[in-house]
Amino acid sequence: MPWYALRTEHAGLAISAGAACRYRADVAPFAATTDNSADAMLALIPMLEPGELVYLMGAAPAVVPGLIYGDTFPCLRMAGPERIEAEMHDSGIVSLTCADAPAMVALTNLAFPGFFRPRTCEMGDYFGIFEGETLIAMGGERLCIPGWHEISGVCTRPGHTGKGYAARLIARLLHEHVRARLGSFLHVSKSNTRAICLYSHLGFSLMQDVPLYPVSRDGDRA
Repeated sequence: MPWYALRTEHAGLAISAGAACRYRADVAPFAATTDNSADAMLALIPMLEPGELVYLMGAAPAVVPGLIYGDTFPCLRMAGPERIEAEMHDSGIVSLTCADAPAMVALTNLAFPGFFRPRTCEMGDYFGIFEGETLIAMGGERLCIPGWHEISGVCTRPGHTGKGYAARLIARLLHEHVRARLGSFLHVSKSNTRAICLYSHLGFSLMQDVPLYPVSRDGDRA
């Protein structure tokens, strides 16, 4: 999926070299290769700074000298509904821009540190809910390929959960996708049963298991 995104809708955010490509470090911590083979993994090494961590999808990556491999992160890919029957209650939901990036990074770091970067906002459309000057909930798009956009970055500030903000933001994104004739999908940790329950309630269905493979460049071999 990242390979296809980096070669199509996100080509402008990519760094590519032969069998490997990646998002720029200030955009997202995802990389991809043609097949995660040994030759492809070796092509990825020069694209990383010593100690830099990225995530791969697809086949289990071949083990090669110069890379350090972390524990596999089990995730599910879920597909959104093709039609939205429920009404959209988007009162208080506003479009976010890259001017809001510091607030977006600060909020997402409370939920999943390191995944949202200063330029992640360039990957798609984002929406948020403010209380005064404080961003208390947000959601948007991450991996985008022709015909399909990923819903991601959905989080709510502690102390404001349980008010339906996440569901409202996801509904807004689903409506936007339906209007644009796009399919919706998302990734969720297998252990996040609360989120899986919410997504299922909103009409998402399981597509497949999608492990994330964390790899980093060995600093001792720089």
